[in-house]
Amino acid sequence: MIEHFAALGISPALIQGLEAQDITVPTDIQQKMIPMVLSGRDVIGRSETGSGKTLAYLLPILMRCDPQIRGTQAIILTPTHELASQVYRQAERLIQNAGLPLGCALIIGTAGIQRQIEKLKEKPALVIGSVGRILDLIRRRKIQAHLVKTIVLDEGDRLLEDGNFAAVQAVIKTTLRERQLVLLSASVSEQTRERAKEMMKADACFVEAGVGQPLVPEGILHDYILAAPREKFLMLRKVLAGEKPQKAIVFLNNPEQIEVTVDKLCFHGIRAAGIYGQAGKLDRKTALDDFREGRISVLVSSDIGARGLDIAGVTHIINLDIPEDPTHYLHRAGRCGRQGAKGIVISIVTPYERRWIHKYEKAWGLQFIQKDMVYGKLTDSNKTKKDLHLPAKSRTRTTKKAGNERKQIQKGTDSRSESRPQSSRQTAGKAANGKKRNF
Repeated sequence: MIEHFAALGISPALIQGLEAQDITVPTDIQQKMIPMVLSGRDVIGRSETGSGKTLAYLLPILMRCDPQIRGTQAIILTPTHELASQVYRQAERLIQNAGLPLGCALIIGTAGIQRQIEKLKEKPALVIGSVGRILDLIRRRKIQAHLVKTIVLDEGDRLLEDGNFAAVQAVIKTTLRERQLVLLSASVSEQTRERAKEMMKADACFVEAGVGQPLVPEGILHDYILAAPREKFLMLRKVLAGEKPQKAIVFLNNPEQIEVTVDKLCFHGIRAAGIYGQAGKLDRKTALDDFREGRISVLVSSDIGARGLDIAGVTHIINLDIPEDPTHYLHRAGRCGRQGAKGIVISIVTPYERRWIHKYEKAWGLQFIQKDMVYGKLTDSNKTKKDLHLPAKSRTRTTKKAGNERKQIQKGTDSRSESRPQSSRQTAGKAANGKKRNF
């Protein structure tokens, strides 16, 4: 095992920059990928979440950048703006701490394009951002694609999905054939590998860290709670009240429900904010900053928050909606228990959704334990579908019984009214109604 970055060929300046962040020992994926990227070969890398994949490509890229060349030498593509911002901050911090004469630019959609064009006039060596906006600026000739030495596809499995594949290909085709292509993710399917190989050179290599180890860190526990659909939000409140996490991420499948869920949590005194694709850039940035700084304790997110986000101190992941794709579960779970820390994933599922739990167990070799919240504590449970309907049946029986009692009371009242003698005023009124009136 290599215990020093120097043995991987990393410069003293970059090592100093790493030490400023208390990073001294390379992880498994870093040990395997850094030499390959430094050699200039195309690389496909796979490693568990939270294993240091970002530095596995950033360090060798910074080593290969020539300060004498004024122009973009590396492009890093990400599937979400949040991940792009995170990689940009890491690159800036590393460059500053190492004292390197290099620049980097964050290029994402929804941001002001004129400001980005002004930033590109400074000729940054690294351009980090989203596919669509970078492709737009290349076509406008604001990014000099012919100078690019390396293109990185961070969370490459998402970038090579049908919705993104054509745009990624278009970016790659604007560069020279000699350029290097690097792809990383915690999940690399056969389809992803085949599509990547179409764009890579013949000597491309596949690097996998932790061979034989689970893709989800072993320090993460996996529990599920059975609940009726209408009881899910109540169960979420019980979990948050009982577990009292300092930082928890709640995942939903439907982005349209995120604002509603955030409003409900805030109404009940829980500090929460949400991020999803349709939210404004400033709102998403504010929510993430507040979550990182501890001003809120719960982040409600769509799957854009499941890709690559590295937020220290996240201990709980709660799936209010469970994903049908096992890969999405893998990436959601990876937001906690990072860098060897402990974490727990709690999925609140209906009896119908429990089938996906069994699917995850088969796909990733995970062990799920059924739990329930009892007196504010997460305890083992054997609750079944029938148990969920008992309260509803009890309420129905109670309602019917009360209805029958009301009917009996009403019937008794009517019978008493019939037996009661009529007053003289009522008799006179009836007599008057029986006579014809002339108007």
